[in-house]
Amino acid sequence: MLRIFEMILTIKFYTMRTLFLLIVVLICKFSIGQDIVEIPFKALDEDYIELVNAIQEIENSESKQVINLEDKDFEKFNDLDTRFLMFWQLSFHYSDLKAYEKCFEILKKGQSEGFFFVLDPEHDFPSYLKEIEKFDGYQSFVEQNQSLIKETDATTNTEYMVQLPEEYDENKNYPLFLIMHGGAGSIPSMQYAYISEKLKKEFIVAYFQGSSIEGSYSRSFSRTKWSEQVNNGYKQIISKYPVDTSEIILSGPSAGGGRSIILGITNIVPASGLLLNFSVIPRGLSNDDYVKSAERGLKVVQLCCENDWSIQQQKEFAYWLDKYTIKNRFLIFPDKGHEYPANFQHHLDTSIEFLLKKD
Repeated sequence: MLRIFEMILTIKFYTMRTLFLLIVVLICKFSIGQDIVEIPFKALDEDYIELVNAIQEIENSESKQVINLEDKDFEKFNDLDTRFLMFWQLSFHYSDLKAYEKCFEILKKGQSEGFFFVLDPEHDFPSYLKEIEKFDGYQSFVEQNQSLIKETDATTNTEYMVQLPEEYDENKNYPLFLIMHGGAGSIPSMQYAYISEKLKKEFIVAYFQGSSIEGSYSRSFSRTKWSEQVNNGYKQIISKYPVDTSEIILSGPSAGGGRSIILGITNIVPASGLLLNFSVIPRGLSNDDYVKSAERGLKVVQLCCENDWSIQQQKEFAYWLDKYTIKNRFLIFPDKGHEYPANFQHHLDTSIEFLLKKD
């Protein structure tokens, strides 16, 4: 009888231990993924592409024609994220042409629809703030902007969206191109910047956006958790999709390029290449990080502009890459500043070819 009682206790002990371990596993699994989620793929609005293309054509021409949209033109933009970007892009378009009254009017029109914008006087962003603050109604515009911000949750999940290649074959492995926006940005803004036939046809592309709300449909990454979140997202992607893990390229503009450097040089994400656009160069990388990156065969492309405020740090980074024999390409384009170079899509495709070329 005593023996039977001991057996019952033993069975209960192992049952409870198994249950406890199962709970721990489930908690860990939930905590790993709860702050990084995949959102459904959505193609970029064609009307938005047409608008931004028109703005860029004007910037590159001598006519400097101001785009005037009628009410029926606004009706084209049904997706809220691209509708927000439309107001934001037009504000810079009018500012570049010194049409500051139109700049302020388009922001107010966006605000009347419930959108709010990144306004940072301390860092003079946007650069036209000092001009529009002269207009009547500016202070009430700022107060309403703050009110809309307070009505919105300050944070959400870090998110990623996966674009599968044309003629996708689940039995074939594809290279992965992982893109992170800069200090503030969004998935649609990255979709526009990285329009490429090569990416569309040959890659699995993952667009990442941060968890902190900076403006309507504009995000920033967490200061403390971003690398863990992106790494967890990367792990989710390779578990769901047929990724060739020997061909992973990390990319992004500005701070997104800086994050790519951290993830790639320290091997948090096992990248084979980094494609960096006017990057903010991080500090604190160790000699050992560079040595191991060279041993892994990491390649780097920097696309920079001569008037970028970060150009000296970019040159220093190129020096360290050369010193540690990390294969790299460093291109500096004239006239422009902290922005994409002219004909970026061409340089995007040729940079990808360099990064994936087998030596």
